[in-house]
Amino acid sequence: MKGFDDIQQLWQRQEPESSVSFETILKRVSGSKTAIAKKLFWQSVAIGVAVVVLLWMCVTVEFSTWTTYLALAIMIGCIGYYFVNQLRDYRKISKSHELLSKPQDYIDYLKTFKQRRNRFNTRNYAIYETCVAAAFAFYAIEMYFVLPFWTFIGFILFIVFWFLICHFIFMKQYINNENTRIQEMIDNLERIKSQFEEH
Repeated sequence: MKGFDDIQQLWQRQEPESSVSFETILKRVSGSKTAIAKKLFWQSVAIGVAVVVLLWMCVTVEFSTWTTYLALAIMIGCIGYYFVNQLRDYRKISKSHELLSKPQDYIDYLKTFKQRRNRFNTRNYAIYETCVAAAFAFYAIEMYFVLPFWTFIGFILFIVFWFLICHFIFMKQYINNENTRIQEMIDNLERIKSQFEEH
């Protein structure tokens, strides 16, 4: 497989009406990569702050039931796991520009990255949701003794409602947007590759 320089020369020989320039495609790929990397970076920062806040609560707030401490431990574990994975994927996609000189390798890399992100955002996220739900259930024991009955029922309904919205609306949009960006990168690189193979 020849490098991007050879592909760029091929694209420059094409008539402008029949193709998009190599530079335009490369900018699209780079723009999508930057957008994904930024999103993962800021999510990692937000998750890191959440872990710090939960650790601070464990140390400074005195709860009346042991189940709340268990809930905090589960939450810290879940959010910590999510943080490590988001940070790892941020670093992987940020460093992927090194593969630009090998289009097929970059295409293969992005396909693998997309599969891993899909697995993380579906199967792993379902396990994460289950653990977070268990943490809220343990925390609800404390809330039962602290809150008036109808406020407690409102708290439970709000948590259930929030979980349903996150699972069926926000997460589906998140997965769809992420897959679209990664697929755009793959399509643009395959476009360059197929143009090269046709000539």
